[in-house]
Amino acid sequence: MNNWNSSLPTLLCLDQRLFHRSASAGSGQGPQGRIIRPPVHGDVHHPLDLIMEYLIRFVQTHESFRRPEIEALSTLARLPCEIVSYAETSPLCVVRFPGLETQHGEEDDGPAVDEGSFERLEARIKDFESRSILSKSIYEIWGQGRDYDELHADVKRRSRHLWDRFRHLSFKFSVDCYCSTRDIDQQRQIINSFRYLDLKGKIKMKHPEVEFAVLEEWLPLNPRSETQENASRPDAAVDKIAGTSLRRVFLARKIGDSCRGLREKHDLKKRPYISTTSMDAELALLTANMALASPGKLFLDPFVGTGGFMVAAAELGAVALGSDIDGRSFRGKGLGLDHGVGANFEKYGLTHLFGDCLTSDLTNTPFRCATTALKSSDGRWLDGIVCDPPYGVREGLKVLGTKLRQSRVEAADVNGEGSDRSESSNPLTEILINGVPAHTLPGYIPPKKPYSFARMLDDILDFAARTLVDGGRVAFWMPSANENELGEEEATTIPTHRHLQLKHECIQRFNKWSRRLLVYERMPWTLDSEVHVDGSANREGISTASAGRTADELNPFRRRYFQSFGADRNGS
Repeated sequence: MNNWNSSLPTLLCLDQRLFHRSASAGSGQGPQGRIIRPPVHGDVHHPLDLIMEYLIRFVQTHESFRRPEIEALSTLARLPCEIVSYAETSPLCVVRFPGLETQHGEEDDGPAVDEGSFERLEARIKDFESRSILSKSIYEIWGQGRDYDELHADVKRRSRHLWDRFRHLSFKFSVDCYCSTRDIDQQRQIINSFRYLDLKGKIKMKHPEVEFAVLEEWLPLNPRSETQENASRPDAAVDKIAGTSLRRVFLARKIGDSCRGLREKHDLKKRPYISTTSMDAELALLTANMALASPGKLFLDPFVGTGGFMVAAAELGAVALGSDIDGRSFRGKGLGLDHGVGANFEKYGLTHLFGDCLTSDLTNTPFRCATTALKSSDGRWLDGIVCDPPYGVREGLKVLGTKLRQSRVEAADVNGEGSDRSESSNPLTEILINGVPAHTLPGYIPPKKPYSFARMLDDILDFAARTLVDGGRVAFWMPSANENELGEEEATTIPTHRHLQLKHECIQRFNKWSRRLLVYERMPWTLDSEVHVDGSANREGISTASAGRTADELNPFRRRYFQSFGADRNGS
């Protein structure tokens, strides 16, 4: 039976979404968009000279998070990854794995790589992709070109030594078009054009032994910004309906799928316990991924709320702990953990990874913290911290403590004393109810006082430096205004700490404001035992930013939110 016939079944994997971007941004390498030219007909390569390249098929969302996720996947899989071709405006990313030098095969008259080595190589790449949230699959590139003529020539030159390995396996083909569509007849014609591969295995649309994909990248038509390379190709395929032209086309063999299905599994609509401030499941999983959550690690969310980050870290294998200044947020209507955060863990079968939740804030935490920067084995115990701190918009930020009476503050000012000194020199009087200390009674809610936004960010970093092991990561979200009072773009100051290295800054933009996912890694430095861990690089600005009494004075973002956005914050 001839498997390459006109009735060949086709799996439709069409991405019909249109996208809008400047045509001057290519699918090139890095943010500069430099074009990586595929080999042309005159190029000659020996199979052993070709380092295999792989194609990551991203989803076109959260574009600024994709490079950081690749770095996290590389670290988790302990597999160095080099980005060859990438642009935020395209879902197709070409990478290499320099650590995998062994080729899949050699010339026809040379010895082939043994099956064991081949399978181990495939397993490492599958492991790399299996933790991805923002991609669909990873493929081994068999050829690429600007059109099908170049593609076929490159396939014969680049991957001929691979054909025999898959010739007798069951297979299927799919066609994936980005920013265009192909009808069933066009797809059949495209697939039949690869009949020279001489695949003799059975066609199986479900669970084949090998899956091939033809991936097309179409770009918007914009003559004013066409590159010289495209301008010299008047015969390029054009989709007049979508307003795009064919830019690149790949033939690739699928190696493995991502875990993007977790996004649907953890959809907030299906979760038993949520609130209006629960973090989107996809972003929570991304945060845990970039913090390197994995089996055998211990993670903490110090602003736990309804436990979205705890669940995400546990889903990726880590044991999760949580704390919050208001215990009611994770208990759920006073019914206990089993009806609050615990119900979410039970739904996903993750109760064995649920540590506990306790009522505490970051500055008065019962968690053990190293007071000096000692070695990892001497006091620091957390592998990761993930959180979405309160932004203080609906109500001002609070921290445990008693706010000084105005008369006491004025008296301190008259005497030239700071409020900190007044607070420390006037110890709090214990409150008794029927002779019993109030804080020991059921239902006790501790008093709270205003808290500076800048101080909160500083405390998060200090806490991370005191608790994270070497190489441990803290990932948290920070809001910022996009414009100042004059309508000019506003620069955002990123907090720093001398014991923490900023690894990634990912931005999610809204209309008038943004929020950033900041990922830091604990540096393996050992300091003198008498030197305190406190290492904020912007310590001088903290006292100024904290020297306020109202919610707006203590939180510049809250002030800007209401001044600039107000009734128009939703763009209406």
